[in-house]
Amino acid sequence: MNGTYIQDLVRVVAEIRRRRGDVGGESFLSAQNIRRTDFIPIAPAADRPVTAIDGSNATVYSTPFFNLIVCRGAMPAYEDQERSSLRLTSWRIFRIGEGQDEDYAELYSEYFGREPDAGLETGNTLAAEAAFRDTIEYGLAAIAARESKPGTLLLLDGALYAEHPSHTAILGEILSICRERGLLLAAVTKNAGATWDGVHPIVPAAMKAAEELGVSPPWYLKVEEGYVACLHPRAKRAFLITMPDGYSGEEVADVFSALSSYAGDGRVVGYPYPLMDAHRQAVIRSDQVQRIRHDIIAGCSTQSINYEGYEEILGDYHDELNRY
Repeated sequence: MNGTYIQDLVRVVAEIRRRRGDVGGESFLSAQNIRRTDFIPIAPAADRPVTAIDGSNATVYSTPFFNLIVCRGAMPAYEDQERSSLRLTSWRIFRIGEGQDEDYAELYSEYFGREPDAGLETGNTLAAEAAFRDTIEYGLAAIAARESKPGTLLLLDGALYAEHPSHTAILGEILSICRERGLLLAAVTKNAGATWDGVHPIVPAAMKAAEELGVSPPWYLKVEEGYVACLHPRAKRAFLITMPDGYSGEEVADVFSALSSYAGDGRVVGYPYPLMDAHRQAVIRSDQVQRIRHDIIAGCSTQSINYEGYEEILGDYHDELNRY
């Protein structure tokens, strides 16, 4: 293998080692002054309904003028450990680049009945894509907040933090509706970037610390960013959970009781399976992207645009090169 490639691998592995830190959790325990009693045991309770929400996006075309992305959201509802309903949005196609503000305003208005109070940043493709996907997720969350029966746990993927400014007020409205109607709200982060010292990730550190202290899961630990929780006795991973500010100790315990009761799926032990279901329903597969491409080609033919005309705008010569 090429020597520079080996050097790159060495650098990547060194960064992983630096982030991983000590094998045990002693440094975390000492620096954060955490004791065994800070790990709160969870008592699973299966009687609370859970509605989970997740969204997905994929690139359909990249052109010199704009990218075309497709987004979709899913919202399964669970009662007594069984799915009671499933709401799927249709595939939605949006422009990233030229035309993105027009498309964003249209989608935002569909869900929230008003124009967004902040536009999308020009040139930041990833942020724009996330804003479209998050709009669908928050739109579904608002529907669930209005329609779910009191006592339901509304469960989001990610964190209870609006990454785009136009979603700040929307998230606040969802929080208010949940509070008024007696719903609980929480978000689960699959891959948290939070650290306890600026370098080492806090979630695996808490997991190692619990093992060091002999704390058996399920448990949760309060941290600055929210809570780290290991939700099942056989779970190998913990997750960062965020909830609204001001939740009482009883409300926090109720959230974790519900999460733990739905964390026993053998495929992903320790992860709430309503969220796994939402992810599986929302994800956009490569064959579906191909179908959308074919639908666009078919739509062009209805407007007297032949294949050559289509290729002039949406054709990607990489596809041609990749055939050989």
